[in-house]
Amino acid sequence: MLRDENIKAIQVAAERYNAKDMEGYLALYDRGVLHHGFGNTKRGIGGLREQFEQLLRGFPDRRIDSQDIFCDGEKVAHRYTFYGTNKGEYMGYPASQKFVVSPGVLLHLFDRGKCVEVWQLIDNARFLIAIGAMPELAKGRATATTAGERTAR
Repeated sequence: MLRDENIKAIQVAAERYNAKDMEGYLALYDRGVLHHGFGNTKRGIGGLREQFEQLLRGFPDRRIDSQDIFCDGEKVAHRYTFYGTNKGEYMGYPASQKFVVSPGVLLHLFDRGKCVEVWQLIDNARFLIAIGAMPELAKGRATATTAGERTAR
């Protein structure tokens, strides 16, 4: 039963995230949640709130689509894809109007029905390249891809 409850909690949180319902999304988390991989967020629910607000400002149309949710007791893995158009400032970078598709994984640790620790695994460089925040890397990446394609032929 615990497995089903934890999976359902993640599904509801994803639905609330997509509905831009911050309080509904944050209901998944314990007030003192420890989060890893979210950039410069603060510990606790306040840090997640700031991250949610920052993403909403930068990507007002943002959403996630869940591909997989795996559960082993109190541990839940959620594989998803993020979609959104960079229409506002994000992490100090101006709006680029670019559409982003970025895969990610969240690993949650539950205690008594609340997530007490979470790890986010995403390709931050790929995300920043996609919004145009790292043009020098995008240029180098394109060159490397072109060179690799030539070698493969």
